[in-house]
Amino acid sequence: MRMFVFLFAIVGLAPGAGAAVNAADFPAGTVWYLHADLERMRATESGASMYSWLNGEIFVEINDEVGIDLNREVERLTAWSHDQLGTVIVVEGPVTRETRDKLLAIVTLQAKYDVHEFSGKTYYFASDGPGMTQDNGPLRDLDESAYFSFDVPGKMIVASQEGQMHELLTNNGRIAGGGSHNGALFVLSADREFVKAGLRTEHFAGSEDSWDSNILRNTEQAAFMLSDRGGMLAFDLQLKSKDPRMAQSIGSIVNGLVSLQMFNADLDPDVRALIENTRIKVEDAMLNLSAVIDPKLLMRIIEK
Repeated sequence: MRMFVFLFAIVGLAPGAGAAVNAADFPAGTVWYLHADLERMRATESGASMYSWLNGEIFVEINDEVGIDLNREVERLTAWSHDQLGTVIVVEGPVTRETRDKLLAIVTLQAKYDVHEFSGKTYYFASDGPGMTQDNGPLRDLDESAYFSFDVPGKMIVASQEGQMHELLTNNGRIAGGGSHNGALFVLSADREFVKAGLRTEHFAGSEDSWDSNILRNTEQAAFMLSDRGGMLAFDLQLKSKDPRMAQSIGSIVNGLVSLQMFNADLDPDVRALIENTRIKVEDAMLNLSAVIDPKLLMRIIEK
């Protein structure tokens, strides 16, 4: 459904301060996940400038177009996808009745929908019909149809499969994860997190013979986190390689690419400062890339 892809993209360009997600919150075999804490971002000094940009560039425009104030009504978003269980999106915040009505109206204009009930809670099934779109992105199983509900207090729930919707309604918007299982996706954590994401790279590696595709093909998992660290923005990226030797090779490639950029006479001074703050470390089969950056510097880079 375009409606839900649109909503996910709005927040993903970035769920008040609640407990952050960990590996146990996602089923074993999860392909990718995303967790965004917008309330913490706007309430933290290091995240405030980034949130202000996000609000000014995206949220204000949405409010002008459809009258939905995401700045006021969205606090957190958690999403994940599984090959067998499908895709789930949980948006948390004080979503008003007026906004719910507007969302239902938008769905009504774009698709057909039916009303269902489970365990005393209402949910909806909306469908464009088969063959309407050909989305091959990470939300492709929500592109033609989706189940959604507003009946868990403080949450809007979207699922691509009805069984998942039933479980979400039963457990107040949560599904038992798989953190104790072998092969579970790893999740980075910090005291003050803004955005975190992870994926199994085999699902995203392209066939092109380029350095980024080669790195993905030789990596099992990747995890990213943006957080606050003493008033600065901290970026952390971890790549879990297939074996320690491969991790060392990838680390050498990334180090080489960083070094090459430093000799680029046309490199923007702000980008150069960001590269200079980047640190690369390899431990066993895990490659860690991190940087701590002044949020004002990042905003200058984004706004150029």
